[in-house]
Amino acid sequence: MPLRTDSTCGSLGSFGGSSVTHLTLHARSTLDTMSAALQRTEVGARPLDELAPACGAEALERIEAAASRVRGQRILHVSAAGDGGGVPDLLGALLPLAASTGLEVEWRVLFGDLQLQELSAGLRAGMQGAESAITDASWERYLEACGAAGGALNGESYDAVVLHDPAALGLVRALGSQRVLWRCHLDASHPDGPAWERLAPLAEACEDVIFPARSFAPPGPTDQPVRAIAPGIDPIAPRNVELAPRMAGRLLRRLGADLDRPLCSQLMRLDRWKDPHKALEAFAIAREELPQLQFVIACELEGGGDGWPALKEISDYAAGQDGLHLLTSYGGNLGDLELGALNQLSRLAIRLSLREGFGLASSEALWRNTPVVGNRDGGTPLQVRDGIDGYLADDAAETAERIIELVRDPGLAIEMGKAGHERVRERFLITRVLEDELRLLASLN
Repeated sequence: MPLRTDSTCGSLGSFGGSSVTHLTLHARSTLDTMSAALQRTEVGARPLDELAPACGAEALERIEAAASRVRGQRILHVSAAGDGGGVPDLLGALLPLAASTGLEVEWRVLFGDLQLQELSAGLRAGMQGAESAITDASWERYLEACGAAGGALNGESYDAVVLHDPAALGLVRALGSQRVLWRCHLDASHPDGPAWERLAPLAEACEDVIFPARSFAPPGPTDQPVRAIAPGIDPIAPRNVELAPRMAGRLLRRLGADLDRPLCSQLMRLDRWKDPHKALEAFAIAREELPQLQFVIACELEGGGDGWPALKEISDYAAGQDGLHLLTSYGGNLGDLELGALNQLSRLAIRLSLREGFGLASSEALWRNTPVVGNRDGGTPLQVRDGIDGYLADDAAETAERIIELVRDPGLAIEMGKAGHERVRERFLITRVLEDELRLLASLN
């Protein structure tokens, strides 16, 4: 499957206003090896019928029909530690359901030393358009480490091995004659040229390449169409299950929100690709006409990485703005229940970013009957129909205009939220992902 490898990306904005996002991997002359290993992750079985009230009986019937063609197959999924991006959450919800259909499912996680972690971060950033700056020596050590880790699977036989995101792709050459699929969960439509040049030959060695949408694939001809499987939410996970109004209100009051004032929110995993400045600018404009408006920015933070300096910039930028609440997951005060309550009680949800993968934040808000105002690119327009489930906006001024409209017209917000909920039920639940996965496996026979 030849893929063009000369794709380059233009400048991307960043929190500090610089024109290029750059990630440097420092060479370590004293270290000539890189270590990696595969850790087994337990996969239980989760009964499908517990999702019937959310997805409907017809969806379960379609899953049963698709499963009948692949029942008994042995499937291995491999993700990479630290990749983030929602992949662990997706697999944690999907694989137990797959096991309940009669598949023999295994899940392993590729992990390693600091060098491997840095290179994995470089590949992930590079596939999204940042400069990866991976040296030839680091790349060779990465391939050697993946080869050694993949050796642990010698003697194992699978009907398919699914490698998730860039860092796991290095295992493909160690898998020999196994049927290998690559699922890239990122928007790689404008990758860093050098990063894609390294990864493209590995992708070509896979039998199939799957992206959340065909538009997310790197440009260039292929021998066969890129497959598309969009992600989906778990409708009964703590983050998505409907809360009693009194409980939702109590959770938000504890976080400092005033439930007597209109509220909008942006929930995001804070990294270099988000765009909170545009959201803050839109809020400031909207407040000129809606002085009682509140805006909650809820940030999910990992232990390190880009999130902390970005959070400091947002905090400094937003200091002193009345009605603004900046919340983080650090310290345990902002968990799945609180995030769900924010989606449930917000008049609207804002979804703005520079670049990211498909992202399910829009679907999570729509599932709570909350309309979304977001970007016209990336994953948001694949989930939000402009003028039906919410609005797509070009800039802060248009975003503010849409915020004002939805706050002033609660009936319109309710109507859009209901339309969005039904769209998510039909297209963006984890049960639809399972159906697509089963059909994909059946097509390989």
